[in-house]
Amino acid sequence: MKRVILNIASAPLPETVAAGDELEVQLAPYGDFPGVLGGRTVRQRCDRAAFERLAGNFSGEVLVDFEHKAELGGDTEAAAWVQALRVDPAKGLMATFRFTDKGAEAVANRRLRFLSPVWELDAGGRPGRLISVGLTNKPNLPVRPILNRAPDTEPQPQGTPSMEEEKTPGAAPETRARLIEILGLGPDADDAAILQAAETLAKAYAEAQEAALAAEAERAAEENKERIANRDAFKRLYVSNREAVCATLACLKDPAPAPARVVCNAASARRPAPAADPLAGCRTPEERCAAIEQGKW
Repeated sequence: MKRVILNIASAPLPETVAAGDELEVQLAPYGDFPGVLGGRTVRQRCDRAAFERLAGNFSGEVLVDFEHKAELGGDTEAAAWVQALRVDPAKGLMATFRFTDKGAEAVANRRLRFLSPVWELDAGGRPGRLISVGLTNKPNLPVRPILNRAPDTEPQPQGTPSMEEEKTPGAAPETRARLIEILGLGPDADDAAILQAAETLAKAYAEAQEAALAAEAERAAEENKERIANRDAFKRLYVSNREAVCATLACLKDPAPAPARVVCNAASARRPAPAADPLAGCRTPEERCAAIEQGKW
């Protein structure tokens, strides 16, 4: 089963765009970001390798809709179409949009100003294929504006740091207190202690995820033991690309059943009685030798 995640949202859009315009925007930066998948929090690992794979898997136009309505079962009216993806060494994943009349109007009139990519995640949390993009006003990925940046005094959407926040080291007091509480630290914990505890927690979470996937691979190997020739190689493939292995298994036939074992339950089908021992009456070695010489054996 594919793991699909909605990222509400990412980069602010320019304020001047018309129908038919093609514009390159930043779709996602480098880094690890939280997301929600099936009611649980997962880690999205947006590194160079993931973005290269996303760009390599791009095979045609991808829908840009309004507020993810297409993914949430609503209408599929297009605000734009993704024409191309590329990887920028500094900015991350870039996308070229071609806007429709309604998408251009929504952006030009500042009704919707941010982007939210929808992609599949592999077992390691890396995006592998872009499914769609939504125009939205609820940011999640902290992506910089590309063009026509609003003044720094304007309230910024959640997830986009202001210039003042960037110049001030450390978290806000309420955020810091909450982090200390979650991590079980003392009230006088400094930034280094908070960071170390957070890294330890993240490592434990990653190890738990890896252990769960390894256990799942073991179960899959046991369930399909009649269909695979190399159990260890199968488990390694399962851990590295679970979706591909599951899809392959779904395409295979079940192994042929073993030939039936026929049992005869007729009354006459009894085990023959053992033959009598011709030397049973011989009580001494001499008597046995004599019986053998006489041909009784």
